Amino acid sequence: VIPEICMGVALLLFFTRTGMMELSVHMVWPFNLANIIIAHVSFCFPFVAVVVRSRLVGFNRELEEASKDLGASEWQTFWSVIVPYMKPGIIAGALLAFTLSLDDFVITFFTSGPETVTFPVKVYSLVRRGVSPEINAASTVLIVITVVATVLAMKLQAPDKQSKG
Repeated sequence: VIPEICMGVALLLFFTRTGMMELSVHMVWPFNLANIIIAHVSFCFPFVAVVVRSRLVGFNRELEEASKDLGASEWQTFWSVIVPYMKPGIIAGALLAFTLSLDDFVITFFTSGPETVTFPVKVYSLVRRGVSPEINAASTVLIVITVVATVLAMKLQAPDKQSKG
């Protein structure tokens, strides 16, 4: 995993050299949301891959073979056997990616322009002037979102009681 500052500078250079960001003499930077999304996906993907892979390592291949022996196609096996098994890893990876992306100021700072204001950049600019009620409210909203997301993730990962009884 690359440090955020290296990733931010590398993505800035990449976007600039590929023409995704045109740096003019007057410093008009058309940084946009697509660049930020590409940057955050590039940063978060390795973390998600590790979490999902760790779940997939424990997969019993006999379940896949049994599904095929019972007449299921490749797609049916994938959607009915593999995806439900990987669901906790996918949910955990998504929550981890969301948390990392929400917290990531450095990459966002390098890949966004002055007209694009994202949550990490806004919080950073507000904190520089002191903690205000806006920051306290934003922190409260983040805590509520985190608790709700955690409860939803736990409910999604819980075994289905209706199908067992």
